[in-house]
Amino acid sequence: MPQLKAVIFGTPLHHTDPDYPNSPISETSDIQRQAFNEAFAAAGLDWHWTAQTYNDLLKIKSDPQRMRAYRDADLARINVTDSTIAALHKAKTGLYMAMLADLHLRPRPGVAETIELCANNGIHLALCTATTLENIDGLRTALADLLPFDRFATIVTIESIERAKPAPDAYIYCLKQLQIAANEAIAIEDTPVGIAAAKAAGIITIGTPDASNTDRDFAAANLIIHDLNDISLDLLMSLLDRQPAPLGFS
Repeated sequence: MPQLKAVIFGTPLHHTDPDYPNSPISETSDIQRQAFNEAFAAAGLDWHWTAQTYNDLLKIKSDPQRMRAYRDADLARINVTDSTIAALHKAKTGLYMAMLADLHLRPRPGVAETIELCANNGIHLALCTATTLENIDGLRTALADLLPFDRFATIVTIESIERAKPAPDAYIYCLKQLQIAANEAIAIEDTPVGIAAAKAAGIITIGTPDASNTDRDFAAANLIIHDLNDISLDLLMSLLDRQPAPLGFS
């Protein structure tokens, strides 16, 4: 039987503190979009990014590049200089960090315990995301006293890959960074798209739906659990017997 060498989190590590029920939704990509729009307004620009606009721009790998692409797409915006874009990026980053602090983010239940379980048993940890490095840095700061990010041997962000999930690129890159085979890892994912990406890379996958996505189809996961506190070393080891064949992705 293969040896379990890594647990890869593809699922969010955080949620909003239940003691603050009126906190905004803790979807960090949308928080970034709000920060952009506030920075634009403060600079006197009439730019406003809708959720769809921002989602399209996320295909571009850095914030300054996104702003330049948005500027260059319309002659009415062409007078916004690169130095202005640099200033906008700095302002947006400050706003984003302040918004994260106001969200009262907390680790998702069971995440810290799973990290500790793996660390105590010589199992590497990795974070395999479809978000930006800046986003991860913001979460690292917001959760600094609550989650040991230094336990992650590698963190994969959108800057490292060509195709986002459900393509397997992020997981394939993660395996290369860890220098392990697919049958030596287990992924933890909270969306069908993430599950498809991990399985296309040949990785055993635990599906962990939360309250916001219980209506989605998690049947492709090798195991579905609703509480990460249910993860044990015995459970992880038993999953290696269920090694899937890669599903493939075109």
